[in-house]
Amino acid sequence: MNASSAISTHQTWGRLEGWWATLSLAYQFALASSALVLAGLGILGFWVTQKIEDGIEQDVAVRVALYLESFVSPHLQELSSQSKLSEAMEQALDKVLARDAISLRIVEAKIWDRDGTILYGTNKDIVGQKFPVTGQLNRAWSGDISIDFDKEPHLNQINPKVVIIDPVLEIYVPITNRKTSKIIAIAEFYQEASALRRELALAKLESWAITALVSLSIIAGLYSIVANGSKTIVSQRASLANRVDQLSDLLKQNEELRQNAQNASRRSAEDTEFHLRRLGSDLHDGIAQLLALALLRLDQLFQGKKDKSEDLELVRGLLNDAMTEIRDISSGMALPEIEKLSVNAAIMLIAKGHERRTSTKVTLDLPKDEISLSHPLKLCLCRFVQECLNNSFKHAGGVGQHVKATWNDANITVEVSDKGPGFSAKPSNGKRQPLGLIGLKNRLESFGGQLVISSNPLNGSRLTAIFPVSI
Repeated sequence: MNASSAISTHQTWGRLEGWWATLSLAYQFALASSALVLAGLGILGFWVTQKIEDGIEQDVAVRVALYLESFVSPHLQELSSQSKLSEAMEQALDKVLARDAISLRIVEAKIWDRDGTILYGTNKDIVGQKFPVTGQLNRAWSGDISIDFDKEPHLNQINPKVVIIDPVLEIYVPITNRKTSKIIAIAEFYQEASALRRELALAKLESWAITALVSLSIIAGLYSIVANGSKTIVSQRASLANRVDQLSDLLKQNEELRQNAQNASRRSAEDTEFHLRRLGSDLHDGIAQLLALALLRLDQLFQGKKDKSEDLELVRGLLNDAMTEIRDISSGMALPEIEKLSVNAAIMLIAKGHERRTSTKVTLDLPKDEISLSHPLKLCLCRFVQECLNNSFKHAGGVGQHVKATWNDANITVEVSDKGPGFSAKPSNGKRQPLGLIGLKNRLESFGGQLVISSNPLNGSRLTAIFPVSI
C-alpha cells in the first residue's frame, strides 16, 4: 500500500467515525446488532442449507444403494469368482436397467473393477476400457457410498458423445459378496437431478426465509428495547446538560459576585489606608506642630525667670505627654512610603521601624527571590506584619520576635512569631474574640487570604497569613 492509498484509507475511516458519532445510541445499536445477528444467522443459514443438501443427497444415495442391493447386486455375484461378467448377466443387467431407467432417471450406469477397468456399462463402447482410478472410486472401494452433485460429471470425460443439459447426481456404490461381504465391484450411476435441484432450491429458500424472519424479529425486538432506553438516556442527558448549564451560570455569577465583593473590599481597604495616612499626616503636621510651638513658647517663658510657676510646669508636662502620644499615634497610623519598594524591602522597613520605636530585636527570614504584588496587597502584608509586631511587643515584651516569608507558584505565606506567654485565640466564658484579631482576619479575607493562629505558653504565639498567588 503506497502513501496516497494509506492517506485515502485513513480519511475514509475518519469520515466513517465522524458519521458514526452523529448517530443516536439506538441507531448505533441497531446497525451493530444487525450486522452481528445477520452474520451469525447467515453462518447458521449456510450450515443448515448445507446440512439439508447433504441430507437429501444421502437420502438419494441410500435409495440407490437399496435398489442396487435388491436388483443389480444379484447379477454381479459371479464377479467374486471371475474377472468378467458373463453374457447372460450382461443381458440381465440390461433388462433391469432398461426397465428402471425412466423411473430412476438413470442417465448412464457402469460397473468398475478394482484396477479401473469397466466391466459393464450402458454405453457398450467403453466396456473393457481401463481408466485412472479417481478419489471417489477409492472411497467406494473402502466401503463408503460416494456422491457428487455436478453439472459436468466424470461421465463427459469418459463418454463425450453424451450431452448433459440438466445437472446429474454421480453416485458410487460398493457391490459386496453376499456371503463374505467382500467388495467385488463398484457400481457408478449418473442420475438426472433436475428434480433434486428444485427440491434443494425450495429447501434453501425456505431455510433462508425462516432465517430472515428470525433475524428481523430479533433485530426489531432489540431495537425496540434499545430505542426506549435511548430515548430515556437522551432525555436524561438533555436534562443533565441543562442542569450543568444552570450550575455553570450560577458559578459564573458567584465568581462575578466574589470578584465584585473582593474588589469592593480592596477599594475599601485602599480608602481606609488613604484616610489613615491623611489623618496621620494631619496629626503630625497640624496638632503636633502647634503643640511643639506651644512647648517652645513655654520654654521661652521660663528663660531668665527665677520664680517657676507650678501651674506652668504642670502645663508643660501635660503638653509634653500630649506631644508624645500624638507622635506615637501618628507613627503607628501612617506607613512609610512602600509603593516603589519590593516586598522584601517593605517588610524590612516595617521591621526596622518597629525596632527603632520599641528598642527590641526583630529577626527576618525572607526569600532571596522577589515576587511582584499589587500595591493594595503589599500594603495588606505590611499592615499585617506591623500589627503582629505591635501585639508581640504589647503582650510578649518583644521577646523572640521573628518574621518569616515564603512564596511559590500557589501561595504567599507570611508568619510573625514570638517567644512570649501566648494567648487563647478562642473566646471563653462568653467573651468576644479580641478586636485586633478580628480586624486582622477581616483585612486578610478581604484580599482572599486566611489567618492561622497558633499559640501556647511553651512556644509563644505564631500568626500566619496565607494568600493565593492568583489574587
